[in-house]
Amino acid sequence: MSFQISTTPQSSCWPSATEWSTFNNTISGRLVRGVPPASVCYPTEPNYNETDCNYVRSQWFNSTFHADDPISIDYPIWANDSCNPIFPNGTSVTGDPAAGSRGCTIGEYPVYVVNATEADHVSTALKWADQKSVRVVVKNTGHSYPGRSTGYGSLSIWMHNFRGVTFNKKFQSKSCLISGTHMAAIISAGETGFTVLTEMAKHNAVVVVGGNPDVGIMGWFTGGGHGYLSSTYGMGADNLLEATIITPNGDVVTANACSHIELFFAIRGGGGGTYGVVIEAVMRAYPSPKSAIHNLQVGSKNSNISSEYWELMAYIHSELPRLKNGGMQGYYYMVGPPLAPTLSLLWSFYLYDKPNGTAEALFAPIAARLSNASSYFIYKASVDTASNFYDAYLTTASNEPVATGGSAYGSRLLPERALVDMALVAKTFEKIGPSPNILKPSGVFFNTLLLGHLVANSGNRGLDIGMNPAWRDAVVHFVIWERWVDGMPQTLIENVYNDITFNKTYALKQLAPDGGAYFNECDSYEPDWQYSFFGANYPRLRKVKKQYDPNGVLWCRRCVGSEDWIEQSDGSLCHTTWGKKGRK
Repeated sequence: MSFQISTTPQSSCWPSATEWSTFNNTISGRLVRGVPPASVCYPTEPNYNETDCNYVRSQWFNSTFHADDPISIDYPIWANDSCNPIFPNGTSVTGDPAAGSRGCTIGEYPVYVVNATEADHVSTALKWADQKSVRVVVKNTGHSYPGRSTGYGSLSIWMHNFRGVTFNKKFQSKSCLISGTHMAAIISAGETGFTVLTEMAKHNAVVVVGGNPDVGIMGWFTGGGHGYLSSTYGMGADNLLEATIITPNGDVVTANACSHIELFFAIRGGGGGTYGVVIEAVMRAYPSPKSAIHNLQVGSKNSNISSEYWELMAYIHSELPRLKNGGMQGYYYMVGPPLAPTLSLLWSFYLYDKPNGTAEALFAPIAARLSNASSYFIYKASVDTASNFYDAYLTTASNEPVATGGSAYGSRLLPERALVDMALVAKTFEKIGPSPNILKPSGVFFNTLLLGHLVANSGNRGLDIGMNPAWRDAVVHFVIWERWVDGMPQTLIENVYNDITFNKTYALKQLAPDGGAYFNECDSYEPDWQYSFFGANYPRLRKVKKQYDPNGVLWCRRCVGSEDWIEQSDGSLCHTTWGKKGRK
């Protein structure tokens, strides 16, 4: 039994042009009609302009471009690839030859956008959308891998132009004196990790931010938030001191350790776009540490090497707890053809305020193993140093290419106990990882890519936050990535999703049955998502959701409380007492 709670542009109850115009007047003319940026590439569109299209094509794989557009997102598959840029012959920039013939439509991009710059814009939009039963989504940069910053027939609240970063050497909350005084950064909702670090560098300070410099702060920390600094200084969620939030009923509240305590708990890792819209966050800052970066490249000597490679990878993973305890943290990749000629490993691991030679000493046992296996592998290791974090960060931080085509993720938080049985780890990695033979890929169509994030923090175990408790035991946040070519039939794309969910991620779960997954970088169709994403915190997070958003104004896929609604084939949301789940 269900009843419809959201309207669509095809519905008779969709707001009229007059109603949209009246709403626009209440928000000082901040309403923008949703227009896909690549519409300028389609001769059938009224704004067709080949010069403008050249620019869009040149920027399509740049996340900054999508962040600066009112509706565009980094992963347009979540908008059904409804208007990707095309060449004059009709082929898309991602290789879909039929893109031009299908034409450009709004797809699942928002129909209207509130270009919010003031709290009242957000508050008014939330209340109006609730009254009109219009679906709401929230976007800053559009970097959400699971596609939570777009939605069919929606009104988007675009936070990208809430700007400002202020350093406060002795921040003291006005509403929570018991929380003490801290060095902090006061960050507006539209800021990214790079802009925050750049401002903090002026004060020889750092704030924990995401590994990708173009990731927005608010969606990142509300999902937990990891980065190059997180093992030492805590996850993003650990470092929130206070937040200003617009609740779904339009109230502006301050959440901290003294006020709206349960809301403060929920937004610290319990998922973004769920309990309210964060317009400002106060994050703990730290003196910028002396930094060293250990860089490693390992390559198999020929394409016939497979089992030896995976045995080596299992051994290295058994060493990761030791490296983590010694202060190493960062990101690594296990790749095969065509990304590398043979099966290879690459990492960049940071260390902070450690004596010279620490990285080399930590790496020594692995170096010895590699030297003993010189008939199979070649490797290169180096250490770069900097007097502060920002200078070191500039040498490794870069925006990853986005909007490059269809792909699926699977992930798992792996504790130390999952890495001790090297034979099992090697067998699992060989099953899910890239093949050395490009003609026999490990994925449905192409080789998989394995990403490791040595970024977890266990030192803040006692904090009462909504983030998945499995993070505290994790050594590695482990990700499997698999892709397909744009333009493939949906039935074939489903094969990739099924491979990720039921083969690749399932194999990882056998290594860590009681582990979890990261809300921000997850299998978008994780079947047991409530436990995987939030663990034992889920019942409490559900109560917070019901308290602050009883009408379900804010909804996103596999967010807390989302099982109360079904996304229909026409894009509308219907409530159900059965909490039906499943792929759209």
